[in-house]
Amino acid sequence: MGRGWMKRHGGTLTDLPKTAIGRRRFEEDSVLEKGAMKLVLRIIRGWLYRRYPAISRGWYRKKLAGYERRWGLEDHGFTKEGFFRVFHERFLGGNRPGRVYELVAGDGLVGSLGVWFEGLGKGWSVEAWEHRPSALLSLKKTRFEAEIHEGRLTRWSANERKKDLIGITTRKAREGSGVCREICAGQIRPQWVGLWNPTMRPTWFHRMRSAGYQLVLVYQRMEFYVRAETRQQITEDRWRK
Repeated sequence: MGRGWMKRHGGTLTDLPKTAIGRRRFEEDSVLEKGAMKLVLRIIRGWLYRRYPAISRGWYRKKLAGYERRWGLEDHGFTKEGFFRVFHERFLGGNRPGRVYELVAGDGLVGSLGVWFEGLGKGWSVEAWEHRPSALLSLKKTRFEAEIHEGRLTRWSANERKKDLIGITTRKAREGSGVCREICAGQIRPQWVGLWNPTMRPTWFHRMRSAGYQLVLVYQRMEFYVRAETRQQITEDRWRK
């Protein structure tokens, strides 16, 4: 690179470092601006998706995508620790401690929220149901603090309809149908419910909405619903973020 090149392009040799530094700074600023713009577009797109009507499976998939992007889950939900931090601060914020049911708890670790509730300390208790022998054996080894039941909870009795029951998670359709049936019949009224939906059909959405529950969050095919009156107790800013 000589003086001829500098004459054609303007400037002097002493201007080259300044030009290079300025160009690099301009490129860095452009990258930051593009990143910020993409973040804003993702937030807007998620907000729009959450308002899609659940009139078909395709539209409902878009709706679920909007709830998967809520509260920064795209950035913080890559690990279970990150998800539960968001879940605890945003979803459970303002709710009192109580009893949580885990239906089809598996080994008590993979995909389980109960183990995190037990770590919250005083006031939280977990009851877990598991019917598969190998999973039940692992559950008893890993979750010694939980009250463990062998079998499936698909037909409820007065023993399960406890007054301090505030939350339920289930990872099977039969258990989910039983929970919806109990809620619609007015037998139980937990503050929140987590229903696993691998097919991504709007069945649970319509059933829970008719029972007075609203979809709030989706994580790894688990749809989390809250009771309408519970939702009103939390500030509108928290739910609209």
